Amino acid sequence: MDELDLLPWQEAAWTGLRERLRDDRLPHALLVAGPPGVGKGRLARRLAAAQLCESPRDGEPCGACPACRWVARDEHPDLYSCEPETGKAAIRVDAVRELVDFLALSAHRGAVKLAHIEPAEAMNVNAANSLLKTLEEPPPGARLILVSHRPGRLPATIRSRCQRLDLPLPPRREAVLWLEKQGVAEEAAALLELAGGAPLQALAWGDEVVRERQRETWQDLLALAEGRGEVMAVAERWSAGEPVQRLLWWRRWLLQLRRLQAGVQVLEPEGLARLAPLPPEAVHAFDRRLERLQVHLEGPVNIALQLADIFNRWVRFTRPLWQARG
Repeated sequence: MDELDLLPWQEAAWTGLRERLRDDRLPHALLVAGPPGVGKGRLARRLAAAQLCESPRDGEPCGACPACRWVARDEHPDLYSCEPETGKAAIRVDAVRELVDFLALSAHRGAVKLAHIEPAEAMNVNAANSLLKTLEEPPPGARLILVSHRPGRLPATIRSRCQRLDLPLPPRREAVLWLEKQGVAEEAAALLELAGGAPLQALAWGDEVVRERQRETWQDLLALAEGRGEVMAVAERWSAGEPVQRLLWWRRWLLQLRRLQAGVQVLEPEGLARLAPLPPEAVHAFDRRLERLQVHLEGPVNIALQLADIFNRWVRFTRPLWQARG
């Protein structure tokens, strides 16, 4: 896939954006909102390319000019991309101040300067406050595209100064067909279910290395649930390799468990049915605890100890199952 290609389920959203661009009706600040894994960032990049393209056609980026190639590689001198630093969860105030200074300068190759912030909800309080004046009174030619997985976490002062575009999950059949075209044929439906209906997330999880890590993660949880796992050993291993991602998988499996308990047929991981006797309301409460931990791990905490705590809770939660079988 080319970085500027339109995804099938984005056609309607893109048609509206292209018409507004063609008629010079784009807002100076656009908030693209929706769940992770539906291509919001790709749509934002395509919109940036369309505004910076040197040979646009009816609002479409040509994809071949230097400007389009630079946007695809995130190297255009009139495009500023703002995201958390590697290994950090928050966008800090210094990064937003650099963005504000960037937008105040004259454009290098045209009349437009663009800033792309993703995920926008990662801005800490000071960073968000630093952006307000620019949102209220943008410099001539300045435009901002904010991408958010959780727009409710953005300050109301930010949301109210942006026009919002929602990009929801695509229909399941359309997503499965797209995954099959990407070469994820055998497990497309199962991966899409695990990814909560998000096609790009499912595609990423279709990688064999990722699938092996998923299998390892599930086996760890099953071993702990059956009284066979070592809490600290699992906590150390998870803390050294994408702990937040593993929590996300865990939450997806709990969602599948709740659907299974409700009588819905699911493409379950092997052994999930063994957990079906757990009280559904307690499974839901445990999922909420995992959600809070997921956010907590993004801060400056001892990840291994936090994981050990949730694993001990998991062992206590599931103990009646393996005691009954024993």
